[in-house]
Amino acid sequence: MTMNQLQDTMIKNDTPQTHSGLRVLIAGGGIAGLSLARALKDAGQDPLVIERSQEWPATSTAYYLPTNAIRALDQLGLGEAVAAAAHPISRQRVTGAGGRVLADLPVSTVWGEQSRCAAIRRDSLHELLLKATTDIPIRLGTTIDVRLRDNAVKLSDGTIEHYDVLVGADGVDSVVRTAGIGGSEPTYTGRWAWSFIAGGWDGEEGTWQARLAPDRSLLTMPLGEGAVFCYADIASANGRPTGDWRNYFNDLDKPITDLMAQAGQVPGNPIMEVDQPYAFLGRTVLIGDAAHAMSPSMSQGVALAVEDALVLAETLSSLPVHQALPAYEQLRAERIAWVRSQAHRRDSARGLTRTARDRVLRLTRRRTGLAGQQALLAGTP
Repeated sequence: MTMNQLQDTMIKNDTPQTHSGLRVLIAGGGIAGLSLARALKDAGQDPLVIERSQEWPATSTAYYLPTNAIRALDQLGLGEAVAAAAHPISRQRVTGAGGRVLADLPVSTVWGEQSRCAAIRRDSLHELLLKATTDIPIRLGTTIDVRLRDNAVKLSDGTIEHYDVLVGADGVDSVVRTAGIGGSEPTYTGRWAWSFIAGGWDGEEGTWQARLAPDRSLLTMPLGEGAVFCYADIASANGRPTGDWRNYFNDLDKPITDLMAQAGQVPGNPIMEVDQPYAFLGRTVLIGDAAHAMSPSMSQGVALAVEDALVLAETLSSLPVHQALPAYEQLRAERIAWVRSQAHRRDSARGLTRTARDRVLRLTRRRTGLAGQQALLAGTP
């Protein structure tokens, strides 16, 4: 259902309505929270961002931005800045046992002739969002201390803030979700992941490549100027795999082994999923990973977060709050469920035997990629 269709069913007169000046308290200053703050400010709302961290952490990770992520960032007004900071990706390759090629496709085959895909450092994208939100108050080292009556909270800095809407953009371990609306705890997907950025890359500059092996995978994604993002995951039903994670990839040849030598003491993290059955309660609503964290196998984390922000800002500006939040939930539910189901399918295929997995991927990668990914471009977010 589109926004116009929702308005037709929820607004009973023919006069366009706008709702501005709403005080929106956003818990979380990551990609989702800052994107929402920008979208709300542009729509005439009054956002305040609080972030639990005392300072913005430096990370050694990066994001793949598929075409629908680029489109969402364009709509947020960051298109040119992202294009300047990101590295274009023109090809995706998947290899299996012994380096056998299972899929090798230009991104135009996956996303269509107008495709634009890119890789960007997480810190670079976050910095672009910070520059885009200099006109919005952001309080670091601040959390919700006590929820009070009449849509108010006492913050950890001692101030009391009243709000029209409270947004949980505080990630997979969202306090707003678990303590604020009694939502779901994150669940373990059965995989651990490690990521880092290495130097000295002399491989193909525009190719995203995944190397699949039984119960493990390793991704390389060039970032330009000799840098490359490396991501590895390992299936482990009983928690963190034993020993040095790099030993699980000893069968790979150079340059991969040289890249992994640069990883140092990367701590690794369990891949967690949030299967939250509802996105709002009262005047509290969730966006991004706080609402729907999932396996990264579809590379949709940034896209879904920014889309959430755009849709929530639009509904709050077009409908009264008591209608806007259920409208937001309805507009996003089908899309998020589809991405989650596709991620589960991909992860399940990786759990097959080597021969079965390679055969399934060879037979279905082109068909499901073209039909599936382009579905994400149909209509608006």
